[in-house]
Amino acid sequence: MSEVYQTKNSAIPYRVIRSRRRTIGLEVGLDGTVTARIPARVSLSEAKEFVEEKQDWILKNQERMRDRREKTESVCWADVKSEEAPWITGEGGELFREKISRWAEIMGVEYHNIRIKDVRSRWGSCSSSKNLNFSWKVFVMPERVVDYLVVHELAHLKQMNHSPAFWAIVEEYIPDYRKLKKELNGFA
Repeated sequence: MSEVYQTKNSAIPYRVIRSRRRTIGLEVGLDGTVTARIPARVSLSEAKEFVEEKQDWILKNQERMRDRREKTESVCWADVKSEEAPWITGEGGELFREKISRWAEIMGVEYHNIRIKDVRSRWGSCSSSKNLNFSWKVFVMPERVVDYLVVHELAHLKQMNHSPAFWAIVEEYIPDYRKLKKELNGFA
């Protein structure tokens, strides 16, 4: 069910989802969409009042998500121009893509997109939509560590968690992954 709340300056469209929650909750997605999760006992007019009360919070978080989206989009493969690793889009970037493609073929997995990002909290990630993300810092690491990181993220295409089954997949392709994981953490 979708509702639109009209502010003085702009419309804030939001979606209402009824759930087993006890309280009303708001979420702002990366694309700026607003979702109000409401308990079954809460009326749509109460949800609308809540959205109205939280208008400043919503607008602030939509701005935050817009900034995050722009930053992410500005460091995709086509646009990477990092002073720390200026060769990312050249031969290094091509070698990295080939490395990922080669490991994916060996592991029997398929991915959709590869993105290089300027992130501080993680070296790589794999989304449920099969998109791979890596920090630009992989371009200044030893190749053995990069191989571990690539296999780690590709293993998530088989197992989307860090369970023993996941680590067994990683170990199948990188037997000394524990040592390489420690080495990777040393770059932090």
